[in-house]
Amino acid sequence: MMNNEEKNVEQARDLELFTIRGILKSEQGRHFLWRCLENCYTFDNIFEADHNKHIYKSGSRRHGLWLDSEIREADSDLYYKMLKENR
Repeated sequence: MMNNEEKNVEQARDLELFTIRGILKSEQGRHFLWRCLENCYTFDNIFEADHNKHIYKSGSRRHGLWLDSEIREADSDLYYKMLKENR
């Protein structure tokens, strides 16, 4: 049996996923999320000879991979629809 704190954490997580699904349901929302993923170098090679640029891109990509995971968890079908629309 879950205590109140665990229930609150689960409810907050459910709300986050619900919100992401809401964004994914519109073409404009999918386009915006795709731009966010691209802006974070999610699908790019982040290697840079300049150490500082590499560190910057690495940090950005880490956030992009997190966002990618959140989107897939929220609704994998709409995630793949977004990929098809933008690839």
